[in-house]
Amino acid sequence: MSFGERLKIARKNAGLTQSDLGKAIGVSQNAIQKIEAGGDTKHKLALATVLGVNPVWLESGSNSAVSESSVSVTTKNFSRSDVEDSIKLTLLDNKLAAGDGYINLDYPDTIRSIEFSRDKFMEIFQRKTANNLSLAVIDGNSMYDPNNEEMSLKHGDIVFIDTSIQEFKNDGIYAFVFEGKARIKRLQYLSGYRLKVISDNPTYETEILEKDQVEQIHFIGQLIKKMPMEMFDL
Repeated sequence: MSFGERLKIARKNAGLTQSDLGKAIGVSQNAIQKIEAGGDTKHKLALATVLGVNPVWLESGSNSAVSESSVSVTTKNFSRSDVEDSIKLTLLDNKLAAGDGYINLDYPDTIRSIEFSRDKFMEIFQRKTANNLSLAVIDGNSMYDPNNEEMSLKHGDIVFIDTSIQEFKNDGIYAFVFEGKARIKRLQYLSGYRLKVISDNPTYETEILEKDQVEQIHFIGQLIKKMPMEMFDL
């Protein structure tokens, strides 16, 4: 089985079209079609991370297809419910790290789906469809500031990502892959096409990415909403 054939299998298992996958990594549908037909690509790591598969398996066919590495990240796609007046949000098995730790597949499936009425969905997200919206679960507290809980991200929070944003647009919180690690960080523009990478947790140091490093970032999307998920005994 070739790389292209494995890619096609992984894409279909993820429920993505060639166009969806292309948008997720910043290339055209035609580019994905050519890769699946046997063409080479420099985006192998990005493809593996978006599809949530083991990059070694995708590259060579060896090892398990399910990713157990630090570079695996799968954003969770929204899908419309069969019920016409609702939109169903489904949590898959993966979760996205918010710290410098690694992605893992251990998120419990106690919550398997969230369903909004269409009216409520439109009220919350100010849009009619779930196109280009994904969700992920925060793993880690590097983005948690106890002095600013409302605007920071806590371990276990559900975050909503606009995956149509495939580059830095303005200051905000982004999901991205850099140097093989999937991260959620606050990004701030600096002169000279540099970016300041900010962890809201004050115990974490701020990073500065130079222009050549910024060019290596693969953007997954920009965070637009969060839903805190905490359970308490009553």
